[in-house]
Amino acid sequence: MEFIQLTNTDSLYKEALDLRYELFFREPGLPRDILFDALEKDSVHIAAIHNGALCAYGRLSEESPRRFKISQMVVCPKRQGQGLGTRVLTQLIHIAIEMHAEEIYLNARLHAVSMYQKLGFEPSGDVFIATSTGVPHIQMVRRDNRAPRDTRGCD
Repeated sequence: MEFIQLTNTDSLYKEALDLRYELFFREPGLPRDILFDALEKDSVHIAAIHNGALCAYGRLSEESPRRFKISQMVVCPKRQGQGLGTRVLTQLIHIAIEMHAEEIYLNARLHAVSMYQKLGFEPSGDVFIATSTGVPHIQMVRRDNRAPRDTRGCD
């Protein structure tokens, strides 16, 4: 498995957009342009690639000095359950730490809370319904600036 940073001109970036749309926004009938929020252009985009194919993706955005948001975490359905989400998340955390993050947060779907907790995120606040998709989430925050150990999933 290889982890690469994507630019918005990469064909794999376009695949990541397609995967994000399919997994998050198609079912609630949202327009494709929802993918291009205020964070998209200036974010770091990380993909897990195996034999040239996109397997997983995540996005890191600096919202304010030393405060980062991880979002749009997706894993191809046929590759779910193999630890790829954890590995992409670990890469994003490492990048945020290299950029001197004091706080990293994300909005987690409830079924993913335990994965995030394993990497140092703690729930913050109450469960809320995402306004765009209607899916319950909870904000999770990580303030420990030590890098997580590299976790190896299946290749």
